Amino acid sequence: MMALAMDDVSKFIGKAVKDPYGRDLGKLVGVASNIKGEISSVSIELTSGDFEERPSKQLSVNGEALTLLQDLPVEADELIRELDLLRRRDRALDELSSGGDVDETMYKQLKEQFRQAREELLKTSETTIEKLAGRIQRLDEQIKLIQFLIANNKMHYTSGEIGEDAYSLANESIQSGLRQFSSERKTIEDKINALIASRDSAEEAGTLKPETETKPVQSPEQGIVPAKIVGPTKVGGSRDIVVVRMEP
Repeated sequence: MMALAMDDVSKFIGKAVKDPYGRDLGKLVGVASNIKGEISSVSIELTSGDFEERPSKQLSVNGEALTLLQDLPVEADELIRELDLLRRRDRALDELSSGGDVDETMYKQLKEQFRQAREELLKTSETTIEKLAGRIQRLDEQIKLIQFLIANNKMHYTSGEIGEDAYSLANESIQSGLRQFSSERKTIEDKINALIASRDSAEEAGTLKPETETKPVQSPEQGIVPAKIVGPTKVGGSRDIVVVRMEP
């Protein structure tokens, strides 16, 4: 993700800031940049009147719109990138080792570094998934409340207790909220699934590859003959048993 420059963001100072679902968050009132002119953080006056500072990684500029991304999805995306990079580096290291391009000592040192990085990333991803799941639970509560309001207002309108104009205005606002919450829920659900998939794909990173060895096996016709271990074959998911196939 490219760093935002001062020229990209300064034109939005004093203007509205929205979240990815179109909800008003407040307005941009200040920016902070480094010596290169890259934005490091922004200050926002929230609709509640409070002021908050947010890191630049949460900003997205699309044409004439400035969007403030939510922290949990951004955190999930970072973890997905890190897990994917760890998996690719671990695979590349195995290939280099198999080709004799990395000596055994260096191979084991790097594998240990990858193992430690994997453990830390898996631990962090579990925490992030729990937070994302908590957000889904709160969104479900909001969606349930909105659905109740829709039914309740419709009943009062049908019974003549509220007028058509009032009903239309309220219904428009409620339906907009329902779309926003439903869209956010879908986004977070996708982030959880993507993070789980990345976590599972990197679960063996840092694990030393099995060493090839020759073991005697009993052959009814030929007696004892050496058998070559072809290699591990995974069954099912990443936590399943590894089956070793034997070839004569």
